[in-house]
Amino acid sequence: MTRSLTDAERTLISAMITSAKASDPDRLKGSVAWRNWRHDLHEMIDRLSVGKLCDCGKCPSFQLLVDGHEVPPSQEPIILEAFISEGIVMLFIDNGKPSYLEIAPNLDVKVDLPPESALIF
Repeated sequence: MTRSLTDAERTLISAMITSAKASDPDRLKGSVAWRNWRHDLHEMIDRLSVGKLCDCGKCPSFQLLVDGHEVPPSQEPIILEAFISEGIVMLFIDNGKPSYLEIAPNLDVKVDLPPESALIF
């Protein structure tokens, strides 16, 4: 079942695009390349919707669709990472498009979608 992003999801994704650290910071060469790449991701936010939800029962993670379509997995995704007190937040970017928002809790913890203010960059 596809649905639109909530305001909280949109704000969280925007914050991740703006400030989260890449798991492979040397992937793009130079700050200008990273700035342009992040700008391009921001331009896509209005085209995003929610696809499949994680069924683990402990997290609010979900697949991101672009223009209602799944983003094909890439061989080398870029992962943007931030921390919350209960775990880690990861935004997966495949083929230059956001594909999954993972909110991974620490062991034996159930988490809700964190507010932007909870992110530790």
